[in-house]
Amino acid sequence: MQLVHEEQLPWKPIAVQRQSGKEAKVLMSGIEGAPDNYTFVLVREGVVATTPRHKHNFDQLRMTISGRTNYGPKRWIEPGEIAYFPEGVPYGPEECEGDRLGFTLQFGGASGNGIMTQRQVHAGREELARAGKFERGVYYPSPAGGKERPMDGYEAIWEFTNQRPLVYPQPRYDEPVLMRPANFTWLDDPAQPGVSSKILGVFTERRLEIAMRRVARGASTVLGPRDGVLLGCVLSGSGSVDREPIVRLSAFEVTARGVVHVTAADDLELLLVGLPIFA
Repeated sequence: MQLVHEEQLPWKPIAVQRQSGKEAKVLMSGIEGAPDNYTFVLVREGVVATTPRHKHNFDQLRMTISGRTNYGPKRWIEPGEIAYFPEGVPYGPEECEGDRLGFTLQFGGASGNGIMTQRQVHAGREELARAGKFERGVYYPSPAGGKERPMDGYEAIWEFTNQRPLVYPQPRYDEPVLMRPANFTWLDDPAQPGVSSKILGVFTERRLEIAMRRVARGASTVLGPRDGVLLGCVLSGSGSVDREPIVRLSAFEVTARGVVHVTAADDLELLLVGLPIFA
């Protein structure tokens, strides 16, 4: 079981291919090359910036903690809301207002394309920058015979890293899905006194599962087993997971078919994400 505490991690600039002005704390990562590889980060933005309309060959979740997150014209993720960005579905352009804090979880989607690790992204970007430039989310190769074309920054890095053209999966959804957890009802668990849940959504044939769980002070809950990786993050309160202390913004990973026990010292609220399941 991975377990990290946000307060113990440093903020680091994100040298992303799309824009500057972002800092992140990398909370947890999966296994490089695995179809369910993931990167879970806490992101803050302090400048006004623009990201062009684009799409990914992986899945993404964003949750806003403070400020608000734009993902297209008149499309905003307000504090406490969560948006699911399915692979192959375009979104944007984004207009960041600055002063935003939130979670970003990127992970391999149902197509099995997986996702590059941050090590791969940074290494690919560094190499490509020697033969061109990244500007406002677009990679511009140095002219050589007039055949090179500008392309999406991530797409350029992916093709350089994998040495083959990036083929986007056919979209399973028409647009990103915005979830408003405050409008869902807490349902009590009759088998676990003091425990209630909100099922926010189950997506694709690979069963991406997004939920919230509330554990009353002094109560306990069992997480798992499931056939895929389960990620948890403390939204409020404190307690323990398998007797290890957890506080607000602590995050943990439960491996496939693993089981952990969570106990609340104060009223505890968790965000739970079951990653897509691959046999």
